[in-house]
Amino acid sequence: MRDQLAYLASQFDFLAFLQIVFVAAIFHGVLTLIRGTQADTLLRGVVALVVLILVVGRVFQLTLINWLLVNALPGIILVVAILFAPELRRMLERVGRTSGLLVRPFAALDQTASAAMMDAVTSAAGILSRRSWGALIVIARTARLEEFADTGTRMDATVSRDLLLTIFYPNSELHDLAVLIQGDSILAAGCVLPISESLSREAHLGSRHLAGLGISEQTDGVAVIVSEETGSIALAIDGKLARHLTEDQLRRRLLALFRPRARAGALQGLPAWLTRR
Repeated sequence: MRDQLAYLASQFDFLAFLQIVFVAAIFHGVLTLIRGTQADTLLRGVVALVVLILVVGRVFQLTLINWLLVNALPGIILVVAILFAPELRRMLERVGRTSGLLVRPFAALDQTASAAMMDAVTSAAGILSRRSWGALIVIARTARLEEFADTGTRMDATVSRDLLLTIFYPNSELHDLAVLIQGDSILAAGCVLPISESLSREAHLGSRHLAGLGISEQTDGVAVIVSEETGSIALAIDGKLARHLTEDQLRRRLLALFRPRARAGALQGLPAWLTRR
């Protein structure tokens, strides 16, 4: 044992230290991305099962189990990849969006257009809330929403409060599904969005909220949701949901999400968007 420790100590150098730090950073990043998701629970179960089998095999000298554990490792990795496929896709999408921001750090909406768009959205959300008309409005940021626009009716119309109210009028053919906004234009209406995969955690939410969470999990789009049952306003981004917002609170959050990007670049962090004031 001492000889093994001495050998390991002799092999440890600055390059080995850098490799350890690099691997630790990768594990930390992956664990941070899956924290609070279904993959978190699944990963704990897989690790606990593997450790239990390993301990039992070592303690009781079960050669067959030890052999199976070593030789079945590629299969275990494949199973884990299949189980965690949604989380892996989400992680790769976030990496892709981050690399895009590094290439185009100052890409953002035009300030005048974004101000007009945000004013129309917040005004419409306030009126929809007071009338208890359900609504789901998704505002694109860096990721384009073309694949979701294809599920609805193309509009390519300038965003306005009256147009949004017309779309979400209860007797409208398009009122049940989502409106997608790209820049200062309504890209499409009546669009089908992916439902959030956090069903157990958010089982008390309605379909609009789950769809808003779903699109925010798969893209960096911002979803404004108005509940048909209570008339409350919610905002979904990056798989997180801020609920029971006033029209003024919604306006401030949209300003925090879009305006600093136009002034200081898209790399500016915005962790305080959920802070209630």
